[in-house]
Amino acid sequence: MTGMSGIHASNGSHGAGARGAGDPAGGAAIWQPRPETAADTAAVRRIHLAAFESAGEADLVDALRRDPSAWLPGLSYVADAPDGTPAAHALLTRCHVDEVPAVALAPCAVLPEYQKRGAGDAVIRALLEAARAAGERTAIVLGHPPYYPRFGFVPAAPRFGILPPQPWPDEAFMALSLDGSTPPRGTVRYARAFGID
Repeated sequence: MTGMSGIHASNGSHGAGARGAGDPAGGAAIWQPRPETAADTAAVRRIHLAAFESAGEADLVDALRRDPSAWLPGLSYVADAPDGTPAAHALLTRCHVDEVPAVALAPCAVLPEYQKRGAGDAVIRALLEAARAAGERTAIVLGHPPYYPRFGFVPAAPRFGILPPQPWPDEAFMALSLDGSTPPRGTVRYARAFGID
């Protein structure tokens, strides 16, 4: 996956690995998505360092992990390769639409050697299911427009009246109702670690 799956203070939007392209849906059965454990912290950092050209996303994950108002236990997922190596990571953290709680999907990354093989698709699908099971209602992503609609994301502003905190393209700023209800209207407020005013 490339493009804009996450947001970062320095330069706007990113994806699940700046060096890859969209994961095909095929091949997802070989991946084993699961919640991140304490033993995965170093592997998650390695995934983001390998997938992106800078340490920005890896540092962002670490900062979010240290923020109890942003970090949601059980909503950081890895997908293991058949040999047990964590190959992909996706994260949902607390955000708000005005004052209503929601979750933000970002950042997401796949090790370069596993990109375009379904790892990103598998980990994101499992993570969104975990969010549904946890009772979350609305997910937000600033993402690559051709990629995220496969998970049900649609342009947030024109469809739901959910506005970005900065002037981002409608087609890249997307929302997903996790429970089938109509998401709240308003402006998204991200966790402080994202550095977005």
